[in-house]
Amino acid sequence: MRLAKFFLVAATAAPVALVPQLALAQSASQAGPSGPGREAGPASSGAIGQIIVTANKRDENVQDVPISITAYSGDQLNALGITDTTGITEQIPALRVNQWSPSLTIFSLRGVSQSNFTDNLEAPVAVYFDNAYMGSINGVSGQLFDIERVEVLRGPQGTLFGRNATGGLIHYLSRKADRDAPNGYVEAGYGSYNDVFVEAALGGAIAEGLRVRAAGRFEQADGYVISTDTDPDAGLVASGQDLGGKDGWAGRITAQWDLSPDVQINLWYKHAEDNRVDTGGYVFDNCEFLANGYCSVDRTGLTNSQNGVINGITGEPASPFQNFSDRAGYLDRTVDIYQADLEADLGDVTVTSITNFTDLYKAYGEDGDAIPALVINFDNTNSYEQFSQELRLSGNADFMNWQVGAYYLDMDMLGTITLQGVPVLGLALDVNGDAVDPIINQTYGINSENWSVFGQADFFLSDELTFTAGLRYSEDSKNLDYLAVLSDPAVAEDLITGSSAMFEATVPGVNDIAYGDWAARAVLSYEPSEDLLLFASWNRGIKGGNWSLGADVTATEIKHGAETLNSFEAGFKSTLANGTLRLNGTLYHYIYDDYQAFALTSAVPFVSNSDAHSTGAELEAFWSPSPRFDAVLGATWQTSSIDEVRGVGEQVGPEFFPGAPDAEYCANQGGFFYCDYPDDIIENAEFANAPRFSFNYLLRYNVDVAGGNFAAQVDGAWYDDQYLEVTNGLSSLQPAYNVTNASLAYEEASTGISVQGWVKNLFDKEYRAYTLNLGILGTTSFFAQPRTYGVTVRVPFGT
Repeated sequence: MRLAKFFLVAATAAPVALVPQLALAQSASQAGPSGPGREAGPASSGAIGQIIVTANKRDENVQDVPISITAYSGDQLNALGITDTTGITEQIPALRVNQWSPSLTIFSLRGVSQSNFTDNLEAPVAVYFDNAYMGSINGVSGQLFDIERVEVLRGPQGTLFGRNATGGLIHYLSRKADRDAPNGYVEAGYGSYNDVFVEAALGGAIAEGLRVRAAGRFEQADGYVISTDTDPDAGLVASGQDLGGKDGWAGRITAQWDLSPDVQINLWYKHAEDNRVDTGGYVFDNCEFLANGYCSVDRTGLTNSQNGVINGITGEPASPFQNFSDRAGYLDRTVDIYQADLEADLGDVTVTSITNFTDLYKAYGEDGDAIPALVINFDNTNSYEQFSQELRLSGNADFMNWQVGAYYLDMDMLGTITLQGVPVLGLALDVNGDAVDPIINQTYGINSENWSVFGQADFFLSDELTFTAGLRYSEDSKNLDYLAVLSDPAVAEDLITGSSAMFEATVPGVNDIAYGDWAARAVLSYEPSEDLLLFASWNRGIKGGNWSLGADVTATEIKHGAETLNSFEAGFKSTLANGTLRLNGTLYHYIYDDYQAFALTSAVPFVSNSDAHSTGAELEAFWSPSPRFDAVLGATWQTSSIDEVRGVGEQVGPEFFPGAPDAEYCANQGGFFYCDYPDDIIENAEFANAPRFSFNYLLRYNVDVAGGNFAAQVDGAWYDDQYLEVTNGLSSLQPAYNVTNASLAYEEASTGISVQGWVKNLFDKEYRAYTLNLGILGTTSFFAQPRTYGVTVRVPFGT
């Protein structure tokens, strides 16, 4: 049934076949003028042509933009085998991702991220799809297909892109219906763990001045973390669900209508589904058991072991790809997006309007403890609606380029959170004096309205020197409606433990946020020749406050404040060796005021504010010395420090067996343990997902053979040691690792049909994609895929 629905949306067809060489920079139409007498020149010969990006919301050659940017075309993404939105990270310097499920994706740019897993928070790395902001962290992940380009902008981008682009921006741009002649492709493949995928696109003119394109993708795969019983005779039986599977489809249809030679409308409809995806579980990681059955912790209450994955019941070593949980998790998600873009060239002024409506629903459940016993169960739902409108005017003059605009965003969110087990134990004991099977049910509603006005101009001080100034003023208005009910029928009647009314009575105004602030940019760029750009910039980024929703949250702690980032950068962009080498580099320093730091405190997910700073550098090389060989190399260095991050504080846990002895900072209270850790604050912590060094690489060689072209490619990335949590607990330290991928591809010249064989994680490296330190309860982790391999066939047609 889903396949039938998929083909109704996608139709069968597709564009250009897998290119015979990577074409490190896509060829594109010439960029608009970048200054008096400095039009962007024609694409250079060889594989390195122009890369046209829209980082400043106008078409420009990436080498002329004084921002640290990495961009890849759709053909490059095909060559890399990237089929979902998170797959770009290995080839983007300073970009990392945490993900244990498609339910929630945490992007990190230069260590700037928000690893809180509650749905109401927004990320500091803004994600855009086709010029429209995705405000929900539940809508960031998804299948990637029929893509035109991906752009990653590092550093604050709030002047032109607005709210929550403190750390940077990731922009996915789909192929439009911009070609009259019928064209399209069909692509299908099969890989490890019964991974089956089908992708297709079809486009062309249906009337004079009216073009339509439909595209879609379906994928289904088994899980790779295998369900394993601990001891069936003792009743320790696993759920039978293998984790890490896929089951979803996505499609879109776009129409492009030329109302006149100067006015064009683009209409979009996008739909995506995930259906009972096998997810919602972990492995038990880095725990050295004490005599009372708990894990060893440090003075802040964080698990401090590094003994790897174990069976959480027996303590025996286990594989990262074994799942002992007794409860099957799940993810159901649907996303519908409606969008209308209008662009009108009025001569001296271009008018752009972007209208977007997004409707998203998610239901998710997990076994949060990674053992065959009820210690932590977590379920949530989220219903999210978003409306946004951007109106922008832009123009050129002899001495400047300029643009001004206004933006409005309205987000409505209704959600539920159900938490069962140990994280509710302390609250249940405080309120009822006893606990048998405590559950806390939370419901919340958040309405958020944002409006802003902005402007940016490039002033051409001379043929070589340009000064860019930008300013944006934003107003946020948010309100929270919250209710938490404790249920434990064997002990007492249901009891309200927290509500908006209770919070308001304690701290008036705590349920409302009224926030106005400004983002700004000042850049001086110097272009002594068409092959060299030097720049220095200051950017001020802003991100509004929010609420930490948790089982035991108090009125004085539920709300956290806004954060501000001042970024100072200097860099260069160069084209060398007769146009066959691009070498770009950036040096930056970040000064954070009120950085939003996430930590589990007393088992509650809290965000608190602290000052922070970071310094780093990036270097990228794109080399194509001949039509046969391409190379991409990237390297980063970074150091960071957060003044203060909250520790675990206090923790309550069950007595696992009668008479369990006291241990470390935990005392047996007769049926339960109370733990009080001496250090409440972690000082000078490093950013999460920010290795001191990293290195990405891609090497591709192609040769004409047998009436076609054969290409061999190796790509991957190496990361230094890094903490996966900002609390910097020893158990969340991911040791340095390297991931290498390889592929062989053949394209037949006359038909464009291509076949690609690929291997991901060639050397079968084990590394964690996500980690959560639960203190005395140990650490739960989720590991990225082991070695996988498969084959993809692509059949293009049309012009």
